[in-house]
Amino acid sequence: MSAMAFLRSQPMKTFVTFSLAIILLSALSVPTRGQGSAVQLLNEGSAYQSADDTNDRAAIAYRLVIQKYPRTTQAEQAQYFLGTYYEKKFFLLEGQSKVEDWSSFNEAEQALYGYVGTYKLRGTKSYLADSYYALAIIALRRGYRDAARKLLTQMSDSARQDSQVYVSKVAPRRSDEVIKKYCETKALAAATLDALNNSSSFNATINNLTGWCRKNCR
Repeated sequence: MSAMAFLRSQPMKTFVTFSLAIILLSALSVPTRGQGSAVQLLNEGSAYQSADDTNDRAAIAYRLVIQKYPRTTQAEQAQYFLGTYYEKKFFLLEGQSKVEDWSSFNEAEQALYGYVGTYKLRGTKSYLADSYYALAIIALRRGYRDAARKLLTQMSDSARQDSQVYVSKVAPRRSDEVIKKYCETKALAAATLDALNNSSSFNATINNLTGWCRKNCR
């Protein structure tokens, strides 16, 4: 989910609340083993990302989950969140400092394509459609409209495996309207494609799609 999605409920697709994540952050000072450490690291990364941190502390936590606990559900989640962290970082830096940090998009794409390549055929596949959506938004911002269309087609095709996308914002910019709704994968892919085809700029595409999400997602 670009736009950005944290621990979702079906399955594991809900946000970890910031207060809970902060409590869990304090527990990281105590060495632990096993699954609990993966959960704690994931929550640490989520807390930094929720706080709009751009110093890569979220990325460090997510990468530790992937490296230390590669066969866990948390590793699958961390792979996706790593991509959305860097996607969000690009937009935050662009909004705050007028810096187009394309290297952040490069990192985001590497992580998101990594999710697709690793979990398309295994794992929960909970963020498969979300990954395609985030990649499409990145392609749109880069100005790669044909690439975005291809990604949206792949997103629509993934609906059999991941039927919903959680949209926090259509694009993770501070200035954009908060949505925080679930959208049907096929419908969102079609609406994004329609907004792309009927808008001449990235901002116009995002504005049109934001209105659609507000009315059609739940």
